Amino acid sequence: MRYSGASCHAWVPRVRLDWGRLKAVVFQSDDWGLCAWSADDEAHRALAGAPGFSSPPGRLFGRSTLESAADVRALVQLLLESRGADGRPPVLQANTVMAAPDYERLAREDFACPELPLVCLPETPSRWRRPGLWEQVRAGIEAGVWWPELHGLHHLPAHAWLQALRRGDADARRAFEHQCVVCPAVVEGAEYDASEPEGWRTRGLERAVVHFTGLFGRPPESLCPPDYRWDARLEADAVRLGLTVIQGAAERVVPWLRVRRLLRDRWPRTRGGCLLMPRRIAFEPRGSASPEGPLGARRAHARVRAAWREGRPAVICSHRFNYAHLDPAWSEGSRVALRDLLGRLSEDGAVFLTDARVRDLLQRATDRR
Repeated sequence: MRYSGASCHAWVPRVRLDWGRLKAVVFQSDDWGLCAWSADDEAHRALAGAPGFSSPPGRLFGRSTLESAADVRALVQLLLESRGADGRPPVLQANTVMAAPDYERLAREDFACPELPLVCLPETPSRWRRPGLWEQVRAGIEAGVWWPELHGLHHLPAHAWLQALRRGDADARRAFEHQCVVCPAVVEGAEYDASEPEGWRTRGLERAVVHFTGLFGRPPESLCPPDYRWDARLEADAVRLGLTVIQGAAERVVPWLRVRRLLRDRWPRTRGGCLLMPRRIAFEPRGSASPEGPLGARRAHARVRAAWREGRPAVICSHRFNYAHLDPAWSEGSRVALRDLLGRLSEDGAVFLTDARVRDLLQRATDRR
């Protein structure tokens, strides 16, 4: 069911569903389609000593890469092995980035483009090509286990990055040579950060929605703003464009942290017509099959059960870098951990939902009231 901006502003959930009885699980996964960090081993070898790659995030994410057809096929097959209490398989909500910089045009025009030129999915810059990828994505969608939602147009503070390239910043230029955007100007910003020009942010979100709709044959309904940095203008634009669910509100980077902590456990919550999804449960195996890690299967499972007891759907977040990596053994270890977690949830009688399905259940319960 789709809701216009006008109806969204009028809708506020007035009921508390028994999420503990339903045992609802939403599996959100960010960064699919994102052409970052390393396109290939050669790029990582060349950039490993750069500040962005030698930082703690860089040491963790540096060998993550765009997913391949084999990565998606392996995940789809794994998801189809399990069933929820309703007989349906788990759904991976793949929050997708819709485009990447057009490196060739940027080089031709010596970075003088008025706005960031893009290569839009399913096309990619040359070093990021993944033959057969989109056939596997579509197969996952058809199988009912791959559900794309929107993660932004390009995931970049585009204005800040272009400024760094035009200034000749050495780290930005060096990364650019390997079709990589990682540099201090990018690490310090975000696509919808208030420091980016307002017009760029609005036009970028509009373009992302249009392209998502054309690529997947339906409009997006949920938005996960990159790096959890955004302002009220983004939420207003999202509602206007039919994006009636916002992810990551409890993790949002804001200066008033004490207020955020007070509000994070109140759910359901809406703001300006958007349903704000509950705080996320981190499941980030990082290549390890062991269930005992601080972000592994055992802890994630315990937090899922806690969410049910507290009257919320359990929202699990597991980033793409767990499952798409230059080291195949890393990806395989993460899939083993995922199989472990899904087995625990299936034994509990979990039901696997998407953000849109959670919103629809709240809407129907409110309408019946």
